[in-house]
Amino acid sequence: MIRLGVLDLVGLCGVCAYVVAHFLVQVRHESPRSRRIVALNVVGPLCVLVSLIGAFNISSFFSQSLWLLLTLTGWWKSRR
Repeated sequence: MIRLGVLDLVGLCGVCAYVVAHFLVQVRHESPRSRRIVALNVVGPLCVLVSLIGAFNISSFFSQSLWLLLTLTGWWKSRR
């Protein structure tokens, strides 16, 4: 049996946030600009970035950082 640490669970929560956001946009046709979708798209990469403390991966770090930056940039521009 695989034993998961706290950081693994945090990372999995981040992945779940991505999947839920994608499901809500693609299947439920929720606006990608809704607060819920933006929040999920912020929580997702933050959780995965935290999980990288336990096992750093440069590719994952860059993709998560860019996802977070793009989400926050889009949110900020839509608020103006």
